[in-house]
Amino acid sequence: MNAGRLLAVAGAIVATGLGAVLGLFEAFLTPLRLPHSTYLPVALLLAIIGNPALSWFAAEVTGKRFAAILPAGAWCAVWFIAATKTREGDLIITGNNWVGLVTLLAGPIAFALGIFLPVMLEQRRTLPPKPPTV
Repeated sequence: MNAGRLLAVAGAIVATGLGAVLGLFEAFLTPLRLPHSTYLPVALLLAIIGNPALSWFAAEVTGKRFAAILPAGAWCAVWFIAATKTREGDLIITGNNWVGLVTLLAGPIAFALGIFLPVMLEQRRTLPPKPPTV
């Protein structure tokens, strides 16, 4: 295995691990609130900013756009586990926490945008110019 291929595999592993760690960090930030007040959307902001950046990182270090799915899958797996009750009834993402519910929706959308927008921009650059209209 050559050095470039080894670095791409290592980058994919790091990106996947970062996706899981970011998902866990965001999940534990969802109940963050001011004392006896409203929830703070720190987890939501991290998901909107961090998830597309992580998908970009995965695609760049591996050289494959498809690799951006790896951290997205790890992030979604962590959030699925966080939104599922344990046998003891413990739950991280609760139904009465709007930050957790909106982050659960916005996180995968942010990953999708992080994957979709670079592909569209790349295709737009390679399109031939439009013929002039008469």
